[in-house]
Amino acid sequence: MQYVDVEIQSKHQIKGSVFLGFLVPYALFESTLEKLKKEHHKARHIVYAYRHLEQGSLQEALHEDREPKNSARGLLDILRRGDLIESAIIVVRYFGGVLLGVGGLMKAYSQSLQLCLQNASPKPFEPTQSVRQWVSYPVLEVLSARARKHGVLLKKQSLDKKGAWVYLQASPELLEKVLGD
Repeated sequence: MQYVDVEIQSKHQIKGSVFLGFLVPYALFESTLEKLKKEHHKARHIVYAYRHLEQGSLQEALHEDREPKNSARGLLDILRRGDLIESAIIVVRYFGGVLLGVGGLMKAYSQSLQLCLQNASPKPFEPTQSVRQWVSYPVLEVLSARARKHGVLLKKQSLDKKGAWVYLQASPELLEKVLGD
């Protein structure tokens, strides 16, 4: 799996219709969508697709904004084929006066995402897990050293006379290395 960590834009025109593509990290999806709706309020259609992990479950969406059914389906298909996750594509369409038909729209919307991907440098995606546990001070020293060695986030949350509650966050494999033994 991989994801994009910056916004990438594309622009192309087909038979008078202008297509503006915005490939964004999922964390920026809602704010980018709202911004684009305001900036491009005269656009005829704003379609989008995304793939996002929510509590360990893959969430996918496709919104075709009054376009014919399946006309933007290619967006979700390309995200899947590229194994992109935590990523969203938004395409703004300004109608140019010529009907493109479902096939023409499928090609046009897909081209918006493909143009964005040509300029993208997706990064490998590793799902993370969080663990909170109480440890004694001697164990905390060892755990802190292991966390530093493996690049695991460790935060001390609360301390008492005998130990501390700690919060660890990393991929499941790294957590196992740090917490093992």
